[in-house]
Amino acid sequence: MSSSARSGEEHLSATELGELLMAASRAFSQQGRARFGEHGLSPARVRLLVALHHRPGSRMRELADLLGVSGRAITPLVDALESDGLLARRPDPDDRRAFRLTLTDAGIGAIDEIAALQGRISEEIFSGLAVEDRDGLARLLRVFLNTAPTQDHPPDAL
Repeated sequence: MSSSARSGEEHLSATELGELLMAASRAFSQQGRARFGEHGLSPARVRLLVALHHRPGSRMRELADLLGVSGRAITPLVDALESDGLLARRPDPDDRRAFRLTLTDAGIGAIDEIAALQGRISEEIFSGLAVEDRDGLARLLRVFLNTAPTQDHPPDAL
């Protein structure tokens, strides 16, 4: 809503706007976690599989750094995904003590399922917004991300 359309209303403070953004992020995450959970997918499994899909052949340490977790935290997750047949460890040709991780055919299938599920969940979450509102929200979020760069979203990355 433009500021001219809000005439007569009080403007949100930067703090209130930040709280609103955080509440929206939490609501989006909670709904996504619940729906993924219905399909036996935890956020950690999804994040690791998607990260490995985008960075095939990564070492565990590289994925841990990317995901912002410790090596000890990622090891049991990798073990479980390997046990489920979704990823495989391959010897690292540059370091015989290390392994490179790759998705198996089943892991690639899981990525396809995750992508389809993400699409359905996002459609459900945003179904109450008109196309123009979605476009406006996307534009504002891009402006926000490009003016408040972080390690995950450098300026003009989106």
